[in-house]
Amino acid sequence: MSRRAFTLIELLVVIAIIAILAAILFPVFSQAREKARGTSCLSNLKQLGTATMMYIQDYDETYPYAQYFNDPGRWQDQHIWHSVIWPYIRTGDRSQNAAGQTVSWGTGGIFRCPSFPDNQNCQYGPHWDISHDGLCPWNTDIAVVPLAALRTPAETIYIVEKGRNNATWNWPFFLPWEWDWVDWIGGDPPTNPNPQKRDLDKDCDYTDTTNSPTWAGCGLFPRYRHNRVTNVVFVDGHAKAMARGSIDWYRNIYPGRLPTWPTRESWYPY
Repeated sequence: MSRRAFTLIELLVVIAIIAILAAILFPVFSQAREKARGTSCLSNLKQLGTATMMYIQDYDETYPYAQYFNDPGRWQDQHIWHSVIWPYIRTGDRSQNAAGQTVSWGTGGIFRCPSFPDNQNCQYGPHWDISHDGLCPWNTDIAVVPLAALRTPAETIYIVEKGRNNATWNWPFFLPWEWDWVDWIGGDPPTNPNPQKRDLDKDCDYTDTTNSPTWAGCGLFPRYRHNRVTNVVFVDGHAKAMARGSIDWYRNIYPGRLPTWPTRESWYPY
C-alpha cells in the first residue's frame, strides 16, 4: 500500500514562501502598529493643548512657566509646566517635591507617548521662549508671555513630543533658538536651502550621565518616532502630525519679538 508525503524540496519551497511573505508583511504590521501609537500620541497632545488653553483663559491669557519655585533662597518647591496643567486633565503620575508638595513631573497618563522607549519624564514639552523659566536659582526674569504677543498663533508650534535625554530625567521644554535649528544665523529664513535640526529623527544614545546631561541634545528637540512623523500642538491649541522635514524654523518656531522678555531678543537676528 503506497503512502504519499511531502518531499524535502516541497517542504523547502513552502518554508521559503512563508519566509518571503513574513519579510513583506512584518514591516507593514510594524508600520500599522506605529501608526496606531502615533494616533494615541496625537490624542494626548490634543488634550494637553485643550488643557493649556483652559489655563490661559484662567490666567489672563498668559502662558504658564516651564518651571518655577515659590521659595526663593530655599529652592525646594519646584513646579514644572506639567504640574500646573495637571488640574485641567487629572491624569498621570504624581509625587512629592523636596518641599513635600504633591506635584506632577510629567510621567504616566497622557504625559506618556506610547512609543517612548521608557517612562522618562517630560516626554512632551513647550516652547521655551513662550513658557520660559520663572523664578529659579538660575533665573530672576519672571515676566510671562501673553497670547496677544504671538504673531501667528495658528502656525507657531507650542508643544512637541521630544526625544530621550541621556540622563534619568528629561528637560521640561524644547529649545526654539535659531542656531539650534539651522546652519546659518541671519539672512532670509524662508529661503534657507540647508536646514539641520528640523529633521532630527533619532534619540540620543542612552547612557546614565545624570551629573552631565546633554544640553541641546535629543531631549530638547522634536522626535519623529511615528514612521518619521512627530506630533505637535500650536499656540492656538490645535494639534497636528507633521512629517520629518516639514517644520520650518522661521514659520513654525520663531515666535516673533516678545515685548515681555527683551533680554532674549539678542538670540534672534530679527
